[in-house]
Amino acid sequence: MQFLAPAAFIFLLTIPIVILFYLLKQKKEQHTVSSTLLWQRVLADTISQTPWQKLRRNLLLFIQILVLILLVLALTRPYLIRNQEAGANFVLLVDTSASMATREEGGTRLELAKAEVEQLVKAQSKGTKFTLIGVGPVPQMLVNQSDNSQEVLKKLATIEPGFYRANLDNTLSLVSALLEKGTMAPVLFYSDGGVVLPEGPQGVKEFQYHRIGTRDDNVAIGAFALREGPEGPVALTRIDNYGPKEEEVTVNLLADGNILDVQAVKVEPGKSGNIFWSVPKQTPYLEARLEANDSFPLDNAAWLVPPKDTQSKVLLVTEGNLFLEQALKLNPLLEAQKVKPENYQSVKDKYDLYVLDNFWPEMTPEGQLLVFNPPSSSRLVRENSEAIAEGLQSGADGEAQTILKHVSWADVHIAESKGLVAPGDWQPLLTSGNRTILAVGKLGSSRAAVFGFDLHQSDLPLRAAFPILMQNLTNWLLPTLNPIETQVEIGNPLDLTVRPEVEEVNLYQPDGKKVPLAPPFPAAKATDSFSPGIYKLEQISGGEKEISYLAVNYFSTEESQVKPIIHLRLAKKDLKVEVSTKIKWELWPWLVLTALLLLTAEWWVYLRGH
Repeated sequence: MQFLAPAAFIFLLTIPIVILFYLLKQKKEQHTVSSTLLWQRVLADTISQTPWQKLRRNLLLFIQILVLILLVLALTRPYLIRNQEAGANFVLLVDTSASMATREEGGTRLELAKAEVEQLVKAQSKGTKFTLIGVGPVPQMLVNQSDNSQEVLKKLATIEPGFYRANLDNTLSLVSALLEKGTMAPVLFYSDGGVVLPEGPQGVKEFQYHRIGTRDDNVAIGAFALREGPEGPVALTRIDNYGPKEEEVTVNLLADGNILDVQAVKVEPGKSGNIFWSVPKQTPYLEARLEANDSFPLDNAAWLVPPKDTQSKVLLVTEGNLFLEQALKLNPLLEAQKVKPENYQSVKDKYDLYVLDNFWPEMTPEGQLLVFNPPSSSRLVRENSEAIAEGLQSGADGEAQTILKHVSWADVHIAESKGLVAPGDWQPLLTSGNRTILAVGKLGSSRAAVFGFDLHQSDLPLRAAFPILMQNLTNWLLPTLNPIETQVEIGNPLDLTVRPEVEEVNLYQPDGKKVPLAPPFPAAKATDSFSPGIYKLEQISGGEKEISYLAVNYFSTEESQVKPIIHLRLAKKDLKVEVSTKIKWELWPWLVLTALLLLTAEWWVYLRGH
């Protein structure tokens, strides 16, 4: 038994007062005597009588003391703890958002919630039906109207916190559909309250929010980014303090798994502090890690992959084409060299891209190809150049959507062009009537883009479309395994663009587990089941491996704010509930009723004595 107002026990001091009244009370009795001789004895008794008397057994005294004790106990508001029993059916909602991994005394918040649900399920009588739903971005139906408590407990044990924010709105929409019209099943929501809330629980009449957790201390890495400084790359780490007091934390900077630097920072409550680091060049990846014993370790580490400072080698074979030279120089990722056709045979180095202008070698190069006005010896054209009499039509499907993005042909004019041979696996990008004048495809294992006309026979180089088209073409001809962004947000799939000559693609998770992505090709999409950390991407071509890295972080101001919500606002109504599924059963009404019954008994005893 526990008490809500234990200070009321002070009223027990009134019990000695009641006893004192009985000690001081003089009981005089009337006697009829036959002789005055007896007055001497009565007088002696009167003289010897004092205010204090020996306390005698008195039923009225005992009843009054007992009534007083009961009334004092009622004032202290005693209560007993018992399991909540709300009905024959239960809909149990368990929050699985990231903040449910917050550490509390006795485990994580999710573990505490699962323990309360387990206790509730075990306390119900046989035949009670349970619906168990995990509350995430989308609801996860685990058990639907089952009276098998063992099945419910087995599914409950499988619930784990995710790397996301939960959406209660979606879940309540599902619950509303599950509950039949007029059904009065209580809906119990176990959460710390950090969820996306609906306008109101429509169709959910008996909604109860059971708050889980009490801790509110958390220091987080809120941002980890790289920028160019006057003396080289600089990494910025922002430290956010979500707790109620100032925190001084130590931050470690690691490069490729080795400690590079250590700094300390003081952060006021509700504020942020910044740390700047000098980063060595050619660092494969960086990690910032807090030394903090806070409640939410998920946001105590972050990773960053600096962009690679590498260039693709390009060989331009031309008698002289200023337009192509300038277009290639505009791309900082290309390292272009120029050679005349007669000197091509003397070239010994291998290049990633060969740009052939009015030229075709005896042997097809092994790299990717960008060809302008190829001769008939290339077997890429079927006829000589002819005048373009009809308008230009551009493709809009497949590769054309990528290569021709933001390219307008409205103000482009071409004097004459050869007709290209476009095999079935080639895609025309630009046509005039029945003639294909720009197409992309594959020659052996190499990608190729072929223009059927000489740039000098058109005004394309003078239009805004030309540098855009050249940028799109070089991006398509020289894809890399690395994603465009080396930072991936949890919950988004990873799309990889693989070079044509790549034979195998693998993804290594932070724990070292290997996930094959290809073959077969195209490479499979990496799933959205990422966890924070550094992932290694491996491509194998000709027995050689190329390694690159991918940083996956979880930055969430909502989930890092771990302080539990006491008032959950639904349908413009604040729901303030108990922390536990157990409820308090107050005893004071029964104590008052018992005291009234004893007062009635005292009145009856008194009347009977007179």
